[in-house]
Amino acid sequence: MGYEKAVVKNMGRIEARKLGLALLVGCCLVILSYFITMSETPVDGQASLTFTVGANEEAEGKISQVQPEKEKKAVEESFSTVSHIILKDNSSESRKQDETVLPPKKEEPQVIEMPRPPLTESICDFSNFRTEFCDLKGDVRVHGKKKAASAAVVLLSPQRKAEEYMVVPYVRKHMDNIEKVAVRTAQAPHAAPACTATSTVPAIVFALGGFTGNYYHDFTDVLLPLFLTAHEFHGEVQFLITNIQLWWLGKYRPIFEKLTRYEFVDLDKSDDVHCRSHVLVDLRFHNDLIIDRARAPNGISMLDFSRFLREVYSLPRERAVSLRAHPERRPRLLLVARNGTRRFTNMPEIVQAAEAVGFEVVRADAEYGNVAGFVEVVNSCDVIMGVHGAGLTNFVFLPANAVVIQIVPCCDLEGMAEHTFGAPSKEAGLLYLQYSISVEESTLLESYPREHPVFSDPQSIHRQGWFKMGKIYLGRQNVKLDVDRFRPVLIQAMDHFRQ
Repeated sequence: MGYEKAVVKNMGRIEARKLGLALLVGCCLVILSYFITMSETPVDGQASLTFTVGANEEAEGKISQVQPEKEKKAVEESFSTVSHIILKDNSSESRKQDETVLPPKKEEPQVIEMPRPPLTESICDFSNFRTEFCDLKGDVRVHGKKKAASAAVVLLSPQRKAEEYMVVPYVRKHMDNIEKVAVRTAQAPHAAPACTATSTVPAIVFALGGFTGNYYHDFTDVLLPLFLTAHEFHGEVQFLITNIQLWWLGKYRPIFEKLTRYEFVDLDKSDDVHCRSHVLVDLRFHNDLIIDRARAPNGISMLDFSRFLREVYSLPRERAVSLRAHPERRPRLLLVARNGTRRFTNMPEIVQAAEAVGFEVVRADAEYGNVAGFVEVVNSCDVIMGVHGAGLTNFVFLPANAVVIQIVPCCDLEGMAEHTFGAPSKEAGLLYLQYSISVEESTLLESYPREHPVFSDPQSIHRQGWFKMGKIYLGRQNVKLDVDRFRPVLIQAMDHFRQ
């Protein structure tokens, strides 16, 4: 009996020691498992903590994705259990283990700054159906084409991906007679030509040719877009031009001299590598003879373009005549005389009708190359009137509050007429009046019978394409104006000056 009690007593002591040892081993296993678990956090979990760690709710949300709520709770409970068991032992070894195992104090949120990817937006804009426009800033190098297949513009930038475009440096990108310019980015210095001519002055690369030589296209394709592009530089810009036409540059030299203080560079004959910090390729373009103020640099408008031209040619008149202030004056009406097609065949009768209403009539047309002389005549007038054609482009030289009267030939050309001169003259702050002639006022009756589709179904002619339509309605048609039918338009123009 005593032996049995001793055995039971000893067994109790052994079981207690085993239990204590088991608890100690279990605690160690829990600690070891925790550190193994923390060291084996998957790569995806690490990536989710890339930019912020414990900085805000968003970061905490990312932590919970790596460590689900149940698992997180189990680990916290393990911390609590292990701490409780070890703290019961007051030995120094236990205290040492306690200091090792206890979780660190909560620190301030840490923000890890990671490198951001470089900007990748394109250096060129191809969104406009008519034009291509590139804006390059940085280390830009422009190589002439004297010893190369074509001119090239290179932006040296290690941060940008390599890209290359063939750009038409003219506002009508579908023109076949305009040679393209290579525009590309390069990451390594050896991929860009070495500089031979360096300047801090920005540059604009563009081409002449296309429809230049036609007075209307001179303005809508080059001069207005060039003003829109270069105006913001206040003369501190240089023009790098391909397809140079010296006679054309001479014709509009005063405009060029007002836009730049520097001599132009003929890229076709240049073998230099012109290095700049800012280069524009092609010209800004919004619409034919139109500046969209919302998109224009510094919010310029067609009014600014007209003021610019008056300043270029030293034109004295800023506003048209006011009959309220000067009732004795006779407003001057410029009757554009065309020498080719779409001319008036009864000019004396038209002059008489205009004078009867109260106008002083001026009959004139520009002499070849004498822009300055003719624009002085235009600026001296209060009304410009003519059949649809390039001569009406001179409305840009009229004083503010003047009138534009466009005579629209037969048949169904109203939309084209409105687009060409209607909308632009309104944007320039002028009164626009449009008069569409009847079939009886057209000399096409001398070539086609009245029942011909040219008159009865003009859209059937339009559907055959621009050249077919233009050959008939623009190339063969003159106007015999019905002055009685037209007189209300003249009266409306006169009343405008009385207001």
